[in-house]
Amino acid sequence: MSVKSSEDPFQFSLKMASLFLLVTLIVLATSSPAKAIPAFARKYDLSCTSCHTKPPRLNAFGEAFHMAGYQIPKTKEGELRKKRRIGRINSEIELLNIFALRATGNFAESYSGGKPVETNLALPREIELYFGGTFTDDVSYFFNLSNEIDAVEGIENNLFEQKTAFGLGKEFFLMFDLGPGLFKKPSGAMSGPMMMGPMIMVGKVDPSTNFSYSTNRQFIINSPGRVDKDGNIQRFTLTPYAFASKFFGLQTGSGKSLEVTRSVLYNTAGDFGLDVHAMVGRFMLQAGVMQGIEAGTSDANEKKDPYLMARMNFGGTNYFSGSVSGLANWGNDTAMVDRQLIDWFRYGFAGNVKYKLLDIYGAIIWDELSGLPSSVAGNFDNTAMGLTIEGDLLVTDQHLISIRYDQMESGGFINQKADGKTLTFQIRKYYRDNFALFLRDTVNVGTVSDNPLQNFRNLVALGLDIDF
Repeated sequence: MSVKSSEDPFQFSLKMASLFLLVTLIVLATSSPAKAIPAFARKYDLSCTSCHTKPPRLNAFGEAFHMAGYQIPKTKEGELRKKRRIGRINSEIELLNIFALRATGNFAESYSGGKPVETNLALPREIELYFGGTFTDDVSYFFNLSNEIDAVEGIENNLFEQKTAFGLGKEFFLMFDLGPGLFKKPSGAMSGPMMMGPMIMVGKVDPSTNFSYSTNRQFIINSPGRVDKDGNIQRFTLTPYAFASKFFGLQTGSGKSLEVTRSVLYNTAGDFGLDVHAMVGRFMLQAGVMQGIEAGTSDANEKKDPYLMARMNFGGTNYFSGSVSGLANWGNDTAMVDRQLIDWFRYGFAGNVKYKLLDIYGAIIWDELSGLPSSVAGNFDNTAMGLTIEGDLLVTDQHLISIRYDQMESGGFINQKADGKTLTFQIRKYYRDNFALFLRDTVNVGTVSDNPLQNFRNLVALGLDIDF
């Protein structure tokens, strides 16, 4: 049954766009220089924008810094001047050199055009604690603890719940640089092409960190869905559709419901696995294995979920740079349909282009399920596609404008599935590089219905993103 707005969707969207533009112009008219001091910037006496276009998105130097194990590329244990020696251990002098905190949320958010229509006060929505640095020149770490309020989680019997819990965050891993035992340290310039790695990440990792469009570090923050008191999901979480599961009626290997917009497989926000990657010149190769989807540390999937990714960088002169990536990911017994384990093949491409203060990036991901039970024959679509394209423009030192388009051609049970299209506008005002307010307007430019993927016309939010 469709849910119809009280006014024409085009007129409604036009009004919201006009309001968004008006507020944007007001915000742009009040600017002053932005400054910053988050964790790694404190440690290395650098500006936040040395590694970020604006936090949290990495620029080319930030990607190289991550690949070098959270050290300045082409240096050897460059941070030792910031440590002290206790016996055989080099210890940090200051906790703030390895510790950071991030808090995000909305002062106010309003969903309209669906059921229920609601206005919420949602600050904070998520608080994350980070610990990152190096144990030695060749061993680094990144530990993340988080508390997310009202996150949508799957439970059994095709139901969901919203829960708040503090615990392990998106990523919690060790990184080992095997390069010193095989080659020289990261080198470049007159000594030949830049070489980094091989690097091994093990623990709870985000493998897409090295993809041309990574799952984490989004300017447009995910907005949690809504579950009613009986456990029925009314609205899915708003996320980049390219990375989503995309299938209606799936369960994890343990039998819990899998949200259609949940980022999974290679494009997970973080899951248990082992990743190996290396870069030579402009080319990066990456391979790894992950546990089954949301399997935690206990996985019935003996084959695991292997993946391969190749990336090529280009440009690097005249304020122009970018990269393209290709991905293949095999999920073996990684999810269930009608209580039967199934296989999942994911493949796709991503790219980004940076020119001066403009950053454009996107990904298109296809998914195909196999090994489906005979009981769903003819009633289940085993293919799906997701597309996400975003552009960010730093119009002043303080103001970042973002536009993102998401499209999903979903799969799953035919009597449940629906397609989705959203368009998001956002402006961020950075009072400091680590303190930003944002105004966001997400419009469902497709069909509005009571399907959880389509159950809204418009989301408007005024929020905060702060790092310390």
